[in-house]
Amino acid sequence: MDEPIRILSDLHLGHSASLARDIAQIEPLFRGVKTVIFNGDTVEMRSERDRELAEQRIHAVHDFCAEQEAASYFINGNHDPIISTINHLEIDDGRVLVTHGDVLFHESSPHRRRRMRSPLQARRVDGLTPDELAHFEQILSTNKRVTAFHDDYSFSIPEGQWGKFTTFMKQTWPPRRLVHMVSSWTHTHVNAINLVRAYRPHARVIVVGHTHLPGIWHRHGYTVINTGSYLPMLGRLAVDFEGGHVTVRKVDFRRGHFHLGRVMSRIPMRRRTHAVTHAAA
Repeated sequence: MDEPIRILSDLHLGHSASLARDIAQIEPLFRGVKTVIFNGDTVEMRSERDRELAEQRIHAVHDFCAEQEAASYFINGNHDPIISTINHLEIDDGRVLVTHGDVLFHESSPHRRRRMRSPLQARRVDGLTPDELAHFEQILSTNKRVTAFHDDYSFSIPEGQWGKFTTFMKQTWPPRRLVHMVSSWTHTHVNAINLVRAYRPHARVIVVGHTHLPGIWHRHGYTVINTGSYLPMLGRLAVDFEGGHVTVRKVDFRRGHFHLGRVMSRIPMRRRTHAVTHAAA
């Protein structure tokens, strides 16, 4: 995996409210890099309607990426749990961990904390043995298999501005959903640090998405970066790795395309390495 490496997430292609209506809109974000990592929720596969079109979207995404000069890698998210065989990536000899972030929460979505699980889903999660629970890859893989069983038929929403309003209402009403969402936002960096302490103690930078709240948190020698999403309102970030540095930039939406904006943070790593590993589902 060649540097510079760029990390994006949560395009939600196929979501009626997404600003990313077509994969070609992110073409400016491919410029100047050798590798692009899509960190989950690249396409919508949650409802039956979405799944009918998902294969077409995935082919379109892969065809577009194949035409670019940069190589592309896709990490599974909770909205596209079977887009690839990759559930996480480790960069810089494990100092940078990249995973979608849904594993940080028991619920699938931050605004649906008390989602009911089917008996089959419960057995898959709760039935892990102590040995399986000790393996990071097993935890991630099981989490994605559970997500793949979930059919969110209520996820279909209208197109256009009404779709954006409907999405906002679905996420914030009733008020307890908004409370759950804010709680998830405040706990994301805490849960991420606890995750790496348990499974990847060598990691110092953790890059996630999932909760759609972009931000950078420096705590206890760790840095947690959430890249936000391509849905309206909260914004989005791009994370670059090159020459032993992690650089975080805003992603701006101008004239129908997404472009790199100002630098938000630059984090030096201890030493440079090209090593990248990944876990298969």
